[in-house]
Formats: sequence, structure tokens, C-alpha cells
Amino acid sequence: MGTKDITEARLNNALVRLLKGEPERVKKHGKLSLNRINNEAGLGHSYIHKFKDFVDDIAIPAIEKFNKEYDPNTSENDDPSNDVEKLKKKLKKEIALKKKYRKEKDEAVMIQKELEMLNSTLMFRVYELQEKLRSNNIIELSHNK
Repeated sequence: MGTKDITEARLNNALVRLLKGEPERVKKHGKLSLNRINNEAGLGHSYIHKFKDFVDDIAIPAIEKFNKEYDPNTSENDDPSNDVEKLKKKLKKEIALKKKYRKEKDEAVMIQKELEMLNSTLMFRVYELQEKLRSNNIIELSHNK
């Protein structure tokens, strides 16, 4: 499956989510457009226009049908429970990230302490070996008169 196929699948999935009224990246209410499909798929600015077949055969007919049936008065423009749910989901995600980062920090501190201990042990051993080397290199001169 090539990159083009993957991207077209993302566009299809985004269109389906928008038609069901369950978008992940854009607002739930409002008229359907190519830009909303593009944004819901997580693509760059006007990237949807590179997929002419998708736009002409699938997106445009779906947009026209959806917008004919769309009534802004009956749509849920300001659903506070949806906003609360989004905020709760975001808070849970941030708490999980915070726990993950705290765990990584604690592990890094533990590794640092172990390395410091090993370093001090090695430095002491170097000192001992240097002292031993100095004591072996002492030359005794005898003084004969």
C-alpha cells in the first residue's frame, strides 16, 4: 500500500467520521466542506485537492447531500458536555504524560547515582594504584664514604 493509498484512506475515514458526527480534529457542528475533511484527516493546507478522483467521486456528492440536510438551528452548536468530555480526556492524557515523565526522571536520577558511585570507586582505585606505583619507584641511594 503506497503513501497515496494511505492518505486516501485517511481522507475516507475523515469523511465517514464527519458524516457520523464524530470528528476528532474539527468541531462537530457546521457545514461540511473539503477544508473540513482535509483538516479532519490531519493533512496540510489544501492537500485534499491532490486527490481529484476522491474529491469528484466521493467528497463532493457527500458534501452536497450533507449540506442539503444540514439545519444549523437543530444542530448542537454549543454542547457543553462535549467540551467537558474533551477537557477531561485532555486532562487524563496530560496526567499520564506527567506520570511517564516523572518515572523517566526518577530512573535517570537512579542511573546518575549509580554512575557517580562507580566513578568514585574507580577514582579511589586509581589513587591506590598511583600510590603503589610511587612506592615501588623509590630508589634508595646508598651513601658510601
